[in-house]
Amino acid sequence: MKTIKLFLLLLLLIFFYSGRGQQFWLTTNEFWGGPKTGITISNDSVIIVSTRNSVLRSTDECNSLEKGLDCSELFTVYASNNGRVFAGGKGKIFFSDDTGVTWDSIAINSIYPVTQFAENSYGELFAITGVEEKGDGIFFSGDNGVSWGKRNNGLNSNPGCTKVAVDKNDRIYLIISDINSTGAGGLYISETSALMWQKITINVDNLPNPIKIVKATGLSVLENDSIYLSFNGVSTNFYIGLNLSKSINDVSNTSPWNVMQMGEHAHWWEDDPINNRYISQNGDWYSSINGYISNGGTCFSNDGKNWKILDYGLGTDTLNVRTEQFFVETPDGRIFMIQKYDEKIYKTDKSLVTDIPAPVENKFEASVYPNPVLRGEQLTVRLNNYIGSTEISFYDITGRKMYSNPDLAPENTFMAPIRSGIYFVQVKSQQNEQTIKILVQ
Repeated sequence: MKTIKLFLLLLLLIFFYSGRGQQFWLTTNEFWGGPKTGITISNDSVIIVSTRNSVLRSTDECNSLEKGLDCSELFTVYASNNGRVFAGGKGKIFFSDDTGVTWDSIAINSIYPVTQFAENSYGELFAITGVEEKGDGIFFSGDNGVSWGKRNNGLNSNPGCTKVAVDKNDRIYLIISDINSTGAGGLYISETSALMWQKITINVDNLPNPIKIVKATGLSVLENDSIYLSFNGVSTNFYIGLNLSKSINDVSNTSPWNVMQMGEHAHWWEDDPINNRYISQNGDWYSSINGYISNGGTCFSNDGKNWKILDYGLGTDTLNVRTEQFFVETPDGRIFMIQKYDEKIYKTDKSLVTDIPAPVENKFEASVYPNPVLRGEQLTVRLNNYIGSTEISFYDITGRKMYSNPDLAPENTFMAPIRSGIYFVQVKSQQNEQTIKILVQ
């Protein structure tokens, strides 16, 4: 019953947000290997993708993939500046010197998964560990990943790390989870290659300060010398959601952070925190927002200020939700993306820096008429600009599928249900999905 109610809620939300779809993501030719956990690019040409238990590599922009590593658990993948590729396991770090063809591994002093890597201009490497508020903190390697040691001085005793980033001055930023809002977690900075950590105060105008970070979704340091921070947190005794930014030159002082509002909410401090940001070569901004089909998706902006949430061509993870997205870019500006625990690999030509034109947006739209319709009478579903195989399904108010018919024509007629009430027509193709509410009288 709980599953049915959840599905019904999704259908209702999709109805209210049915106008958001637009052309953006295309899937690559191959996306086998199971749910994806990370993506990186090595030597500007080899795309390397981690799944839950393997590493895949492609030398032809994911037109074909080959498996380079089989293992029990993987959580992320990273290509260092000198060409060595790393993959994070549980208490173990895998590495490859031939762009993912062959692999070796080294154990680290942790029982927790390695969830992200970072690197400074000296080639020093950092790996974070943790599951929510529990973890073994951050590990450091000064020998290209041959050996790793903890560097947690200034952090709490059992730090579960969420995000890590490095700025152009080699300062390291780290977020420690604090699910119970004890104040032990938050944003930390180190100017000594993680030898010593200092906690950063988060102040925002018109909110009681300081603010406690409970669960962070984004931490990015970008080429414009700004740090971007997104999280759910606590201000005195109420729960908040914020997307903030600040110059890297001002992070250590107590001046207020700048607020960027993503969603339309009754209160600006109850915003939707987004995930890590990425700026493409041509200046386009990418991020993502977690949620259901109705409200999760890719965040896209031409200037980093005005954002759209796009879901055209975007699927869901194994639990049918939208999760954090990770982006890499080829030299010509083609963006490749994986969505965590989604089985697909996505690509878009939206940010190409060559003379190749970006794809033309097509409006994929279904319409149902008459609506309302009388019981048992003819109902028409018209498909405009749908490409390839299309399936139309009917659901009742409980979320039960009543009827489904694939491979349809541009215009299709059906008999309306014989009982009055609210029903849903779902139109689904390889490129698009739309749900329309109908009233049967």
